Formats: sequence, structure tokens, C-alpha cells
Amino acid sequence: MTDANGDSIWEAVIPIPNGIVEYKFSADNWARQETLAVGTPCTIFTPPSFNNRKLVVVAPTTLKAVCWGSCDTCSTGPVGPSLQQISLPITWQDTANVNYATTDFGGTFSSLVADPVNPSKMALKIVKGNTAEVWAGTTLGTAAGFQTAMPFSATSNQMQAVVYSPAAGTIFRMKVEDKNDPTKSVETPAVCAQSNGWEVLTFDFANQASGTAAINYGYTYNKLSIFPNFGITGASAGEQTYYVSEVAFGTVTATKGSIESASISVFPNPASGEVFVSCFSDFSGAAVFNVTDLAGRIVKSETAGLSGKYRKLDLSSISNGIYVLSVTDNGKTIQKRLIIQN
Repeated sequence: MTDANGDSIWEAVIPIPNGIVEYKFSADNWARQETLAVGTPCTIFTPPSFNNRKLVVVAPTTLKAVCWGSCDTCSTGPVGPSLQQISLPITWQDTANVNYATTDFGGTFSSLVADPVNPSKMALKIVKGNTAEVWAGTTLGTAAGFQTAMPFSATSNQMQAVVYSPAAGTIFRMKVEDKNDPTKSVETPAVCAQSNGWEVLTFDFANQASGTAAINYGYTYNKLSIFPNFGITGASAGEQTYYVSEVAFGTVTATKGSIESASISVFPNPASGEVFVSCFSDFSGAAVFNVTDLAGRIVKSETAGLSGKYRKLDLSSISNGIYVLSVTDNGKTIQKRLIIQN
């Protein structure tokens, strides 16, 4: 349904065969639905607990505008629940107050579901179908974009998302754009380091994806889309399911599954020949180090202890370019962007 003229009356044209039809209004994939009083004139009750609106269709019909949860026209105020326009950070936990509607394209299907690790919380589920395009994805919100633009600047270029992927090496791409001018956009990738678990991906918009426009700090970026398993068609990968539990400008605040507080430092960066990794906390003393290129290929992997919380990695055999360094230990994964200039 849409509200093209902004009068708070949502409209749709639906083909319905003649006969008796039961229906009710819902929002956000049934996350919210109206409750109608049993016995009211517009309803039909089916035991033990189904009470829906009733419509007898005999010809093309225009229904009167009614209030959410009522048979009557609203005299004042908006029709249906009044929800805030989506804005960052997004956690999908405030369905009573925020409009978490999404816009799918290219063969994805998104819905708000229980977190696959912690069912007491909600997460965005994105299914990339077996006929999906390489660029299939989901816009977080509607054509109205975010309530507040993302505050990019020369010293503030990063965003983070907490994602859940069925396979390590999966590329997520994030795109931000001007909701009024899609030619004003910037895209950047991040690579998953683990499978079937939550992890934090960092998207650095100062390093745009190859073939896409660079960030322009004079533009207004107030619309965001996520592309799971970017670059791979549904026909090649088969139907795959991904989840996103938080998106934030700067850094996310929530913890998910095995993600806990931990931090690493990589130096020098850009690196030539070798790089040192310093782990400040939360690591048990042995870790898996993966260096992954932006196509998702692991170009170096080793398991080693952290003597004195430092580890030296030999990069001399790796071609120059931008990579993702992932450090995984005891179920925790942290990623850093790594530039190699041998």
C-alpha cells in the first residue's frame, strides 16, 4: 500500500474474485496487526479466535477509508499506527515506534524475524533467491530514505553492520546515496570472515568499490542499501539466507553471539613485506589470521600464538592492493583494512 499524496490514507488496487473475502490490516510483515472487536458490523468471527474484516465482492469496489482497528472513519489523526521514519543506528528492536519497512530489488526477499542466535531479539532476514542478480539487495527503508543524513566528513568515513552469513568469504557491499538523486552515491565492500555466526563488518567509504564514484562530502547521503553476496548470482550460489542485526554510522554498539569487546592494532599500514598485529584484550593466546582480498579469496592464512600479544605476518608474497585482515580467536572475529605496498 502507498500514501502517494501524503494524506495518511494508504491505498492499493488488488484483484479479488467475487465472493466473501476476509482480511485485516497489518504492518512490517505482520509484526503489527490490528485487533478488531468481535461483533462489530464490518467483521466476521471464525472460532476459536479469528476475527477479521468482511467484504462481499460482486463488482469493482472502492472501500471507504477506515481507522486502524475500527469499522469507522477516523475523524482526526492519522490512519493506522504513527511510526517514525527510519534513521541510524538501526537495531530493529523498536517495532512499536519505528517504520522498519524495507525495499528489495534484484531478487532478494527481506523480513523482520527472530534473531537466529538470540530469539528474544529481532533481526532483518534477507533471502537472496536462486534467480537473483549479482546486484540484488535491500534498501533499509522506503523511497523517503533516512530521517537524518549520514554525517560523512574527511575524518569520518566508516560505517559498521552486524551480519550473519552462511559462508566465510561472502562479500557484503553497502551503498549510500541521495534519496532525491541516485547518481550521487558511493559504494564499498566488506568481507565476512566466518560462517553461521554474527560478526561486525566495517565499511570504509573513503575506499570506494572499483568502478564506482568516490565519496563527495558536499553531497547529502540519506539512503542506504545492503547487497549480500555481491557479485554472485542466485543461479550460481543457490538460494542463500543472510541476517543483519544492527547498522550504525561509526561503530555499532550491540553485541551479538560470539562478538565481544576486543581490539587489534595493525602496523605499519600500509605495509611492505611484513605487518605486526597487536591484540590488546580478550584473546586467549592463539588465533587464526586470514588475509582476504576484496573478491573474498583468502590469500594468506595461519594459526599462531600471540607471544607478548604481538604477531608478525609475512606479506612478501602477496600482491599490492587493499585487503581485509581478520583475526579469529575463541569464537571472536575482528577485522581491519590492510593496504599492502610491497
